[in-house]
Amino acid sequence: MINLFEHFDLKTERLYETLQLAGHDNQTIVLNDSGFLPDQMTSPYQYFANNNITAADKPKFFNEINIPPYWVIEGTNDNAEIKDMGKVRGRILYQPNYQARIVNRVEWLDEDGQIRFVDHYTKHGIKFAQTVYDKRGVAIFKKYMDCVGKDVIYENYVTKDIVLDWKGKSYFFDSEVAFIMFYLQALNLETQSFVINSLATSFAVLYNLSTPGNDMLFWQEESHGNIPGNMQLILNHELQRNIMIHIPEQDEYQTITQQLAETKRKQVIPSGYLYNYKKKNRHTKEALIMTNSDQLMNIELFLEKCPDITFHIAAITEMSTKLMNLSSYANVKLYPTVDADTIERLYQSCDLYLDINEGKEIMGALNKAFEYELLIMGYNDIAHNHVLTAKANLFNKQSVGSEFIPTLLKITQDKATFDKHLTTQKEHANEVNKHYFNQQLLKR
Repeated sequence: MINLFEHFDLKTERLYETLQLAGHDNQTIVLNDSGFLPDQMTSPYQYFANNNITAADKPKFFNEINIPPYWVIEGTNDNAEIKDMGKVRGRILYQPNYQARIVNRVEWLDEDGQIRFVDHYTKHGIKFAQTVYDKRGVAIFKKYMDCVGKDVIYENYVTKDIVLDWKGKSYFFDSEVAFIMFYLQALNLETQSFVINSLATSFAVLYNLSTPGNDMLFWQEESHGNIPGNMQLILNHELQRNIMIHIPEQDEYQTITQQLAETKRKQVIPSGYLYNYKKKNRHTKEALIMTNSDQLMNIELFLEKCPDITFHIAAITEMSTKLMNLSSYANVKLYPTVDADTIERLYQSCDLYLDINEGKEIMGALNKAFEYELLIMGYNDIAHNHVLTAKANLFNKQSVGSEFIPTLLKITQDKATFDKHLTTQKEHANEVNKHYFNQQLLKR
């Protein structure tokens, strides 16, 4: 099997890790390279650029961006700005959930503050692509360069065509699909079986393959009550290839199948995800909060009503006076400008995570909490990750004293209740076991 993914986002990462845990170490191709793909993956850009990466190639730190004389870079832990005499001429965006202040892209602005072009960087510090915008702020083309700055791929967003310069020749493609088809031919791969999780480009590639095969679509989106058009093509057997549709989210599986006749339902398979927890929950009364904001709704009430729970509040920035004043409570520990080792230790020692920070999520906190088997509880309207946080563990702000805190106290006082809520969290995240997952893969 070959994984043919469009992007390597959080959903795709969850599917990839599930396949790995189930024993399927498939070759993985990501069509849109972010510059920060895991080493074991490849992309059309990587293949055609053929960059010679060495140990000396490091990620680009925010203050290493080249700027004109007398311009300055001002950075925080969230982002950075490039200024000319106080006027913002560029914005530096960091790679999320990565090392601190590592550059993902730089947005360059014109005199009117409009984005004119964006430089994209890899995890090795190479400027590998540039997107150019028109005066309306609409992207018109993107070019990809190798490590010495030579143009390799040119993609025109207006005409939808792609030009490839490779091995001394120029190749013209009238669509992204035609380009990907050429790429797969250049790789000389067996095309008997693909895993995809998109009904866009990766599906279009399979649709255009003339060879028979047995493929799998992992549908990770929401159909909102309507069968997507390309899914209908699969169900109507309008391809040369047989594609089984696997749906990890149980609610979405029900939504799709209840619209299908019995004969078509057999082609849609319930699935799920495998998770590799980094520790086992020990039911301790240690709660973690990761925040770069001092807006922790009702934190004082939690501290007063839950004296037996120790609240560990960590920030990668300095803490405001408002947060530092919480140190007057005996059951709170504060960690301003927390380092990576301390963060790791906190996830290891805590078994509860309170998602009550009204600011942005930092350091992929919710995903990390789930990976360390922390029970995640929080507020409905500011929950940062509804995919991993069970509805039963979310509360209204107005009911913090009548529901949230009493539930939290009951959980910490009774292991059976703790386990019940933890099980609900795993079911909500569509967790299944390895045997079940692999049995579902075999269905035809």
